[in-house]
Amino acid sequence: MTDYLYSVSLASQTRLFLLSLGFGFFAGAVYDIFRAMRICLGSKKWVYRTTDILYLITLGFLNFLFFLSFNEGEIRLFAFLGEALGLTVYLFTVGFTFAIYFEKIFNSIQKAIAAFFKALTLPFRKIWKKLRDFLKKHKKSSKKSENKSKYPLKVNKCLLYNLFNRKQNSESQDKGAENNAD
Repeated sequence: MTDYLYSVSLASQTRLFLLSLGFGFFAGAVYDIFRAMRICLGSKKWVYRTTDILYLITLGFLNFLFFLSFNEGEIRLFAFLGEALGLTVYLFTVGFTFAIYFEKIFNSIQKAIAAFFKALTLPFRKIWKKLRDFLKKHKKSSKKSENKSKYPLKVNKCLLYNLFNRKQNSESQDKGAENNAD
């Protein structure tokens, strides 16, 4: 009777190995969820580190629950190898295609959202452009007025060039009168 308690049958070992293959496949799916979060949040070092740490914590907890529920808490090396094999199969089949298509889908959704907001803000951007052009136009004219106001105009009869022109005009009129008199 004591031999039965400590021995594990070949059927239960096979069952555990197949379940660990499935768990490895599931671990790959969980990794894709974290990869999707990484794609959405951007490719910064802190994002990679945070998602990797969260993945390892999540996978460690799920692995603990897996061994606790299916192997009564006993850890077997072939179960870890089964998990690694299931994860590898997932990553090189379904995970590879998921990564390609998710990035394309995410980029197209991002472009669609950008186009939606661009269309939504189009009237405001047109109003802003007209207002900006109007302000630029009036800024130039106000700058000219400001420059002119720095040097106010003087009274015409006191201007030097008018006096100079008057002298020339009066001299030329005097010369013209003398020439006519001769």
